[in-house]
Amino acid sequence: MFSPLFQGLPPIPDSGDVDPLRILLNMALAIAWAIVAGISFAVVIPIGIRLFKALIPGLDEIEELKKGNMAVAVVFATFIVSLTAIVVAILLK
Repeated sequence: MFSPLFQGLPPIPDSGDVDPLRILLNMALAIAWAIVAGISFAVVIPIGIRLFKALIPGLDEIEELKKGNMAVAVVFATFIVSLTAIVVAILLK
């Protein structure tokens, strides 16, 4: 049922099959995607927070969080996690 999640590591190739150029290319692409994801999150999260404030105009969520209002904290965190899921889905498309 969860076999793709619990499979072992891929087989290690023979020492003659290792391509250092391919490894460096994969490393560079991983760094590039990390930068793209970081920039995407840095742009989307503040826009999403402004959207959240526009959708609920009578609520000062920062003040409610300082008061310890857990309901606001859960809703706010869920909203940010939802934005994160949207950005990840777009990046993996």
